[in-house]
Amino acid sequence: MTSMNTNQAASLLEKWIVFLDMDNPKAWDKDEYSYIKDSCKMIRSSVSCLRGKSQGKGPSRRELSDLLEEFIEEIALDDPNEWEKENKDFVSEVLEAARFTVRFLRQK
Repeated sequence: MTSMNTNQAASLLEKWIVFLDMDNPKAWDKDEYSYIKDSCKMIRSSVSCLRGKSQGKGPSRRELSDLLEEFIEEIALDDPNEWEKENKDFVSEVLEAARFTVRFLRQK
């Protein structure tokens, strides 16, 4: 494991949004997409915090950390048995970044 920092975590989370095609309603079932869209917003807010930007209105850092933790479980990011072999290294890095972000958001 590398020692994660805020820039790496932010970059990996942004790549995760692209990897899952979270900005594309057509890539998701209609009934799943509202959750994905909300999760995408939450991840972007978390990335803003990692980059030291104020998030303005919206969830507090604590709420973001709780939502991110729920998201990790909801999409089985924390279950290596759910990962496709060819994506294992990337997903493992994203999980590390997400967990780092949860801890980071709870620091202040």
